[in-house]
Amino acid sequence: MHDVEPLSPEDATLLCATPPEAQLQIGALCRFEGGPLRNTDGGLRLDDLRDHVAACIHLIPRFRQRVRHVPFGLARPVWIDDVDFDLSHHVHDAVLPAPGGPAELRRFVADLLGRPLDPDHPLWDLWLIDGLDDGNVAVVLRAHHVVADGLSLLRAATALLDFDADPSPDPPPDPWTAASEPCPAALAIGALAHRRRRQLELLVDAGRAVLDPRRSLSLATSVLTGVTAPPTAPRTALTGRVGTRRDFLWASVSLESMHRLARSRGVTINDVVLAAVTGALRRNMGDEPGPSMNRAPKVLVPIGDAADGHGGNRFSFVVAGLPVHLEDPGAVLDHVHREMSTRKTSGQARRMLRLFSVVDLLPVPLLRATAPGVLARQPLVNLAVTDLPGSEASLYLLGSRLLAMHPIVSGVGNIACIVGVLSYGDRLGIGLTVDPDVVRDPDRFMADLVGASNELCGLAAP
Repeated sequence: MHDVEPLSPEDATLLCATPPEAQLQIGALCRFEGGPLRNTDGGLRLDDLRDHVAACIHLIPRFRQRVRHVPFGLARPVWIDDVDFDLSHHVHDAVLPAPGGPAELRRFVADLLGRPLDPDHPLWDLWLIDGLDDGNVAVVLRAHHVVADGLSLLRAATALLDFDADPSPDPPPDPWTAASEPCPAALAIGALAHRRRRQLELLVDAGRAVLDPRRSLSLATSVLTGVTAPPTAPRTALTGRVGTRRDFLWASVSLESMHRLARSRGVTINDVVLAAVTGALRRNMGDEPGPSMNRAPKVLVPIGDAADGHGGNRFSFVVAGLPVHLEDPGAVLDHVHREMSTRKTSGQARRMLRLFSVVDLLPVPLLRATAPGVLARQPLVNLAVTDLPGSEASLYLLGSRLLAMHPIVSGVGNIACIVGVLSYGDRLGIGLTVDPDVVRDPDRFMADLVGASNELCGLAAP
């Protein structure tokens, strides 16, 4: 197709599977030193921030592109340049109501996450937030998941930040002019041709699998594994159909303590995080009636591969059971490590990735009509946990030092509780995003999560 690029199968499937009023959004809540982000009159440097983003945005091509649906749903939607691109649609400021404490910031972020991003423009925005009671400034970056997965959005955020408070100026980028929008007929013809080529590729790949005994055996093993051991998840109070409301909580724990524990036990930071989530779940599920403690809750763990310089999603995931039946934190950690090691080497992630090819096999209108309902009733996963590696070095925005960063990942389908962790400096920032109509006591869950993390870190060899 001329001057347009189809959404990847992952992006297109995610777009079809999420209703427009309950978008799958990701992002980060950041806190910066207040002084350098203010003018001499004390106001926020909003115009300077827009100029700064304009100077960096060529490094993030997706931030100037929007999604265009193909006529009649003949193929995946496509990326096109936004001919009306204007940073004033995307970079905003706001002031918290007094007293500007954590409750007011939490309410602002929750309200923001409940608002859909405008589909007529690139699906991202950036908020500069004043009025915090400590004099610092908060920044919220959010984007639709089709624009970037966690790793890609982290890379985009890093493109806007500096490693020095007073960096040398970069050479100005080349002038940018949006490509003209293709007419509907040309878009439909090009999209249909691309879809046919993709279907042929899938057919050829399937034929090769049938002719290759090793690939046929692998496929048969995958099918038999799914038939004989269906990975159904137990019912928990954290699972339920996700609506339009959001809540967001944040905390942090010592990254050095996490590293010390991981080294002493021969595990990964991700294993430690999952073990802490297991501990929090055990404390919460202890109040639930029935035999829930005898069944392992299922957690979806994304595995990113940010190999695409444009953004978007190059990821798969594994689904693992969390051993809430175990009381000893060390036994939980060892169990999680074995479980994740098995999942990562089992080929499960590759099999999950093939599921996204459905967008090239089914009519897009049918997928759009049925996928949200299917996802809202999926029986395989209770919650999701994502772990992102951040920067050990200090980062700056317009000369202001970044103090803390907490990831945001909103729920989808019936996965109403998402735990994200992101390292920065000597802290591991935790972000808990929930649907408050499903997860009734997120404060307790966050307190239990931090408590379980500290309990695990106490196991580290001195």
